[in-house]
Amino acid sequence: MVIRSLAVWMYGQRAGVLRRSRSRLEFVYASGLPIAEPLLSVALPVQERPLRSSAVHAFFNGLLPEGEARRMLAYDFGQLDPNDVLAMLGALGRDCAGALIILPEDETPNTVGLPEAIAENDIAARLRRLHIEPLGADGRVRVSLAGMQSKLLLARLDEGWGLPIDGAPSTHILKPPTALLDHSVTIEGFCLEVAAALDIPAARATVEIFDSIPALVIERYDRIVGAEEVIRVHQEDLCQAHGIEPERKYEERGGPSLRQCAQVISDWCRPDDLWRLAELTTLNVGLGNADAHAKNISLLHEPDGAIHLAPAYDLLTTLHDSRVSTSMGMFVAGQSDLTQVTRDDLIAEITSWGLPTTEVRHRIDEIIQRLPGAVETAATQIRPPESVLAAIAEQHRRLR
Repeated sequence: MVIRSLAVWMYGQRAGVLRRSRSRLEFVYASGLPIAEPLLSVALPVQERPLRSSAVHAFFNGLLPEGEARRMLAYDFGQLDPNDVLAMLGALGRDCAGALIILPEDETPNTVGLPEAIAENDIAARLRRLHIEPLGADGRVRVSLAGMQSKLLLARLDEGWGLPIDGAPSTHILKPPTALLDHSVTIEGFCLEVAAALDIPAARATVEIFDSIPALVIERYDRIVGAEEVIRVHQEDLCQAHGIEPERKYEERGGPSLRQCAQVISDWCRPDDLWRLAELTTLNVGLGNADAHAKNISLLHEPDGAIHLAPAYDLLTTLHDSRVSTSMGMFVAGQSDLTQVTRDDLIAEITSWGLPTTEVRHRIDEIIQRLPGAVETAATQIRPPESVLAAIAEQHRRLR
């Protein structure tokens, strides 16, 4: 059966309908919403007429996984066309990034559904099967999350781990090792600890072992775990905020630049959030992270309408792995090679956003000066390979 339309729910209310209109997608907001205000995305302001821009496809496409994971899920859920965003969301949209729940029009969200308890050996089995069962999705677990890397979505409650079945919200993301980057689990956990040591808001994570399988266990910052329920908090990444498709997430492929991201943050967020982007940019360069693209930065939409920069996530050091290109996900002052970025490049980039030069120099220098101590502190929590520490030390020498 070809899906023609889906209902999009948010905070217990029907936000609108996503539907096919000839050869493209269109989104129609529910009546009675504040006109011209962002709800799903800053790229999709509320209006009475159907939204038919390319940003509609880009936003909803950006909720889905990428690459081989998406192709396998499409096959598993009825040999769907992996490029058919409506069909894919019809299969997977019961638990998405942010506050959205996407369902057939004749269904309503399951507000009383609870996760189903799962033992740790069953978690290990699911981690082992991620190469054939991406996200742990099956007939009862209908979840979606963007990205290329294998990951498992679970809920962690007082009594232990649970499967997010029948639309129950997940609370954690489990990332096992990936062949795409050596030592990925410890590196990401370590880099998040570096951010915390520098007082840069970041997702909280721990490294845990499930029957000999290490995994980075990340608390979802778009979930609030209360005493009686888990509340979804809406978010969008900066590709979605620009109406840009996920396959174009890298600047060299036409993705957003840092200056464009800064403009969106300046337009919609608190003034401090632009400084947070400056600190995050400096941190990514200092860590030697060539994979800092626009889908790795997000905006949180609070239920009261306030928008601010989400905590940092997907932080990595990539320079230690010779298989990974040094071409940056987003360039710094026009410099595309991470190993060539200087302190002056950082200052030039960040002042181009309209921030005052003297304060920019001060904040960049403070992070650069504090980086070795933060690395040392983080390494007491999660010790990365020596090659990672050496790569960061070399980056620090370049920036001094």
